[in-house]
Parts: sequence; structure tokens; C-alpha cells
Amino acid sequence: MVGQMTASDVSSARIDSKGRILLPSGLRSELDLEPGDSVSLKRTRVGLVVTPPRKRDYLSKFRELIETPPKRTGKPRNPSPSKMKKIWKERLS
Repeated sequence: MVGQMTASDVSSARIDSKGRILLPSGLRSELDLEPGDSVSLKRTRVGLVVTPPRKRDYLSKFRELIETPPKRTGKPRNPSPSKMKKIWKERLS
């Protein structure tokens, strides 16, 4: 979430005897974290930042690329048929 943090954005967790951190279930579901997911840890001057993984759904991204018409800029400049014949003759000779 981007923007000003509120009290509801702050959560606490306990560290067990093996050094594991258990995130609250509400936070896990909000961040779409599932058992076995990895998170990134970054040490800052004020503490530790835990970043969830970026889940990639390649199939939906591929489908979006196929179904979305290409962005066009300007009007295409197609040569006339007589100009095309001239180009073909020049290239074939």
C-alpha cells in the first residue's frame, strides 16, 4: 500500500525458537501469501522491511498481449500498387 501509514497498517508477529516469524493470517491473506512462498527481507536504519513475492501469471499476461490491439501512432504510409511493383522489380533484379 502506498501513502500514509495508519495504525491498522501496523502488525506484530512473534519469532519462535527456530527464528521463524509467523505473520498474522489477515496480513497473509491481504498480501496473497501462501505456505511455501518466499519473501524478501531488507534491513533499513529503522528496522526490517518484508516484501511479498511478485506472483506472475504468465498465461493471463500472454492472453492480455494477444487480445489487446497494438498501440498505433500516426497513419501508416503504404505505397501505391504501382510503387510496390517498382520496388519489387528493383529488389529482384
